[in-house]
This record gives sequence, C-alpha cells and structure tokens, in this order.
Amino acid sequence: MELLALDINRPEMTLGEVLIPWVVVVGTFGFLAAWLVVAIMERTGLSRYVWHLPLFFLALVVLLSSLIGMVFQP
Repeated sequence: MELLALDINRPEMTLGEVLIPWVVVVGTFGFLAAWLVVAIMERTGLSRYVWHLPLFFLALVVLLSSLIGMVFQP
C-alpha cells in the first residue's frame, strides 16, 4: 500500500520515458467525468433546463477536476 501512495504522491507520472504532469491526468479525468454527466443529462432530457450547455460543461470540468485534484492531491 505504501508503494502505491508514493507513486501517486509525485508531481508527475512516468509513462515509459515521458513525464506527464499530474494536472494533465486530473484534467483528463475531470473532462471524462463531466462528459459522462452531460451525456446522462442529454439522455434523460435534463439538459433542456440548462441555459448554455457548453458553459455548463466547462464549469463541470473545472469543478470535477478540482474535486479530483483535492482528493488525490500530490
């Protein structure tokens, strides 16, 4: 368990020889989570209550990326 904690706590992740910043990983997960939320809203018809869907999507990306970043803070 300690090995996993040390691997997550670094400011960048290694993918072969390439260093990927932690912000990119968190932002990608936030983007995918927001995309899933908006897709569910589109499927159920809840998106008609949102005034500007692209702006709502951007706000969700920022919110979910921040939450994921706070939970898995390096």
